[in-house]
Formats: sequence, C-alpha cells, structure tokens
Amino acid sequence: MWLKFATLVLLVQIISAAPANDNRRIINGTDTTIEEFPFMISLRASAGSHSCGGSILSSWWILTAAHCVNVLTSPSLQSVQVGRTNISRLADESVYKIELVIPHPEYNSSDSYVNDIALIKLREQLELGETVQPVLLPAPCFELEEPDLGVTLIGWGYNNDGVASTTLQRVEYYVVPNEECDAIHDNTIYPSQICAAEPGGGKGQCSGDSGGPLLHDGVQVGIVSWSIKPCTIAPYPGVLTKVSHFLEFIYENTDLDPPQCDLRRCT
Repeated sequence: MWLKFATLVLLVQIISAAPANDNRRIINGTDTTIEEFPFMISLRASAGSHSCGGSILSSWWILTAAHCVNVLTSPSLQSVQVGRTNISRLADESVYKIELVIPHPEYNSSDSYVNDIALIKLREQLELGETVQPVLLPAPCFELEEPDLGVTLIGWGYNNDGVASTTLQRVEYYVVPNEECDAIHDNTIYPSQICAAEPGGGKGQCSGDSGGPLLHDGVQVGIVSWSIKPCTIAPYPGVLTKVSHFLEFIYENTDLDPPQCDLRRCT
C-alpha cells in the first residue's frame, strides 16, 4: 500500500510543472449540508461576513486556528454562526457572541504557523440539536497510516472562481506523509502538523477555510492552517494543525471531560 501512495506523491511532483496561472482554486468541492456536519461553524467578522471556519467542541466551546482570532479584538468584533448550511451576514438566533479567546501559547506565525490552534468560549450556551453537535476528537497522538489516508475537508472558502461560497462545501482527498510534505515545502513541517493534497492539485483548502476541520471517518484530525497561493497548486499540499497533538491544550482549557489516558504532548 505504500507503493500506492508513493505513486500518488509522484504524480503530484510530475504535475508541479503545471503553469502558475492555472485558475484552479479550493476547489472542486461539492455542496453538502450542516445536517451531515453539524459541528461546523462560521467565524464571522464585524460586518457579519465569513472569515474562518471552526468546529463545536461543546455547548460553550469552539475549536479554530490561532491565526483566525485575536485575544484583544475577537470578543468584540467577531461572532460565531452555527447550524447553517448557507451562511449570511444577517444576525439571527444562529449567531453567538464571543466571551473569550485562548490561542495556543506557543503559536508562531513566523515559523510555519506551528501550534496554529485556538479555543473560543461563547457568551451564551449553544442549544444542541440536529444541526448543532460537538465534533469527535481523535485519540492522543493519533496518526493516519497507509493505506487509510483518505480525508474530508469542509468549509465555505474560496471556490474555483476565487469567490467565497455561501453554501457549505466538502472535498475528498489524501493525507501526504510529513516527510514528503516537508521535502516539497520550503517551510519546516513539524510532527504537530498534517498535510493533505490531491495528486496533481486542484482540490483542497483556500482562503476562508482556515480554522475549519479536516476529518477522517467522522473524527477531526486537522485544523486548516496555511497553503501556498494560488490555492491547491501542485505539488504543494495544504498544511493543517494535527489535533491529536493538542488534546492536552484542549482539555485543560475547556469543560470537556478528558479521556482516561495519557494526554502528555506527543513527540
């Protein structure tokens, strides 16, 4: 099965000679619904426009990327919209104000956006239901291994035309092993990061998808962090925060009940 994935990586490298003005972006997603992904949220800017994605951890807490929030301004200038397939600027019962933002203390935007993870506490408790549910978290230090490398990305990021979608999108593609991803990117890819791509490019994350979840069998394994522009251009995989390496941070700072296992930082 390693040979199968190595072939996929080779295809990515071969197509790296594709012209830089290729207009493909996030690309090539398909419409989905909040009923299928009821943990998905839209992080809204002050004017109500979508800025980043995120996921519900509990009725009080949201998981997103550190680069999507600011401890000084987010509580007053951003809000969280839940339970919507189609997002809008309108403020209704689906929009919640932010009380507190907790970025990872070792987040570093100048070093490959390492530790790009943050927690948001809401001012009011979510009313859980069919379209508002917590996401499933992985086991501590969980790693995807071949041949089971298929993943799903969801979000409202930019589409092929460079326009942010108002309807929730999903794409299916593959995890790229860290050593392969590190060899492709100029920036260091750390063990606490995870990479994903479609061989040949043309599928994956783009602006507006930051903070949103990468899923494997319904479990959130990644948080969208950064990518080379133009989005999804071969051979560059998108880079995400690996959730399984940050469970200690999540459980220590939220009201979630930790599992009965060792949550010490993965090496």
